[in-house]
Amino acid sequence: MSHAPQLMLDPDQWKLLRMREAEKLPNKPELEKETGEVKWAKWRRCMDAIGDLRQKVAALRPDVLVLVGDDQHENILDDNTPPFTIFIGDEAEASTSLGYLNQAKSDNRTRYDIDSELAKGLLADLMDNGFDPAYSRTTRYDGGLGHAFARVLKFLLPNSSCRVVPVMVNTYFPPAPSPKRCVQFGRALAAAIRRHRGNQRIAIVGSGGLSHTRIDEKLDAEFLDALKRNDVESMAAMPASLFVEGTSEILNWIVTAAAANQKGSVIEYQPLYRAPTGVGCAMGFAYWDLP
Repeated sequence: MSHAPQLMLDPDQWKLLRMREAEKLPNKPELEKETGEVKWAKWRRCMDAIGDLRQKVAALRPDVLVLVGDDQHENILDDNTPPFTIFIGDEAEASTSLGYLNQAKSDNRTRYDIDSELAKGLLADLMDNGFDPAYSRTTRYDGGLGHAFARVLKFLLPNSSCRVVPVMVNTYFPPAPSPKRCVQFGRALAAAIRRHRGNQRIAIVGSGGLSHTRIDEKLDAEFLDALKRNDVESMAAMPASLFVEGTSEILNWIVTAAAANQKGSVIEYQPLYRAPTGVGCAMGFAYWDLP
C-alpha cells in the first residue's frame, strides 16, 4: 500500500504540504478536471481501500507482520547505506507526526513489539543464501522507525495487534538495488520466512509508491498489470532509471510481489494530483490471497 502524506490529510489540507521545486513546472491543461470535488472522491476511495486492507490483515490474524519499506535519511544515513537492513531489536516506536505541520516527532508515537528471534533467523538464513543484509538493534531517528513504517502500521495495525519485523530497502538514494535484485531478495525473504516461521502466521506488506513526485500513470499501469499477471520477470527487467525519488518506492512492491509469487489483485489505484503541473502521489492498494 501507499504511505504518502496525502493519505494523512484530507484534500482541504493538501495546501499545507509544502511545494517542491519540481512543482514549478508548466500547468497541464488536462488536469483542469482535478477539481476539489474530484480530489475528495479519489481520497475517499483510497480511505476505503485502506479499510479493505486493514480488514484483510485482521482476517489473516497474523502473529507477525513483516513490513518492507524504505528509509529516507531517518535511520540510515550517508555514513553507511546498505541496500537491505533488517531490524532485530526487541521493540521500536514509530511516530506519525508530519513535519509539514511542524509536529514534533516525540508526539503521535506508538510502540511495537519486534519479533527479534524471527528477525535474527531471517538474517542468518539470508546470509546463507546469497545475501548479506545489514542489521540494526536500535533506532536513531527521533521518530523511531521511518515514515514508511509508521504510517502503514498505524493504518493496518491500529491496535498494535501483532509483532513486527521491519525490513528496510534503500530505494531512495542511489546507488540502490536494482529491480532484478529486489526480485531476488523477495524470493529469498519468502523462503527464509517459510523455513523459520514455525507455527506462526506471517503476513508481508510492501509500503510505498506508486509514482511520485511527478505522477506517471503509464508506468503505474504497466507495473500493476505485471503484478496482476505475476510477471515478476517484467518487473525485474524494468530500467533502474525509472525508480527515482518517491517513485523508487515501487521497489518495495517488487520485493513483496516476488515474495508472494502469485497473481495479485488491485483494490484501488488513484493518482492524487497535488498541483496542476502533474505533481502529486499516485496511490495503489493491492493484495495476494493465500495460495
